[in-house]
Amino acid sequence: MREFKRQDRLKDQIKREVAKILTYTIKAPKLGFVTITDVELSRDLKFAKVFYSAMGTSIEKAESGRTLERTRGVIQAELGKRLQIRQVPILSFHVDKSLDYGEKIDALLDEIKKENEPDDDSQDS
Repeated sequence: MREFKRQDRLKDQIKREVAKILTYTIKAPKLGFVTITDVELSRDLKFAKVFYSAMGTSIEKAESGRTLERTRGVIQAELGKRLQIRQVPILSFHVDKSLDYGEKIDALLDEIKKENEPDDDSQDS
């Protein structure tokens, strides 16, 4: 059985704590509905890329991204209070495009399925 590396444990903890901070601490109405989907840590644990998805129109999603960037310092400071580590990673927020990609693939598969279904009119004979 594989033991978890420190990096993996810290990555999961950052993901959970940032989600909690956004839910309970940050009181920014323009943040919208944001979900933290993943965190990537550098090998030296100094930098963390936080991936998120946001609900709403493209304008609302862009506003959520700007709000995350504006509140990054507060989020990072709060994260420092919650984590038991010497140096808190520098956070950067990135839109998770994998969800959009998955939706696009689903739409293409649905389209192919509809093209391959037999027409009801041709079976009336």
